[in-house]
Amino acid sequence: MAKERVTVCVPRCDPGDVPRAIGTVMAPYDYNRVFAPGEPVVETWWDYWRIDGRGCEFPVVPGHEDDPRLIRGTGTPSGLCAGGPRGLLDLETPRARAAAEARRAFETWQEFASGYPPARPMSHFWSRYVADPEHYPQARALEDFRTQPAIAALMERPDLEDLVGGDPVAHLGNDLDTHVRDAANAALPTPALLTLEGHWLSVAGPEGDRHFNDYLDTLPPDAIVVRVLYHG
Repeated sequence: MAKERVTVCVPRCDPGDVPRAIGTVMAPYDYNRVFAPGEPVVETWWDYWRIDGRGCEFPVVPGHEDDPRLIRGTGTPSGLCAGGPRGLLDLETPRARAAAEARRAFETWQEFASGYPPARPMSHFWSRYVADPEHYPQARALEDFRTQPAIAALMERPDLEDLVGGDPVAHLGNDLDTHVRDAANAALPTPALLTLEGHWLSVAGPEGDRHFNDYLDTLPPDAIVVRVLYHG
């Protein structure tokens, strides 16, 4: 049992009615729910929940920071919120920021790595270890990865490693456009999405991220989108 986030979508309603609307759409997924005879059984996910956007708040569309329809917790800055009408949520800024950071990391690594022989990702050495652990132990796999000239040089540049990660060959190996698109799509999703239609969808990987973004983009501007923390 652990705490996790779901982005919940409910139809337009008064701000004071939002918790009730969320409770209604969350109810079918309650661990303690008793299913009626003949009722389809759905997978249950939670035993308690609360509105909570800390760490994954939505930016507010500039000029609407004081709109009373926004949902905020104690101490939430005026430019952020836990949710509100989709039309008041600035969905583009987080995507643009993530895309720019991804582009910078990709281009910086490509420029840096061009001064060294091509490097292999850690998965290459790990596969060799798994195939023959007796003759190619795990310590040897890690050493062979780290002693590649480009990786060894990277390890001496903690500032660069913070930007590109410890295994940039693995996650910066796709083409630039794909890398930037995937980064932008990953900026908003939570691990689950609860749709207006009442469907609880797990969100994982680039395809899940893309669907999450597409769904939010096609919601009516007055539909309510809220970050919810649940224990499950």
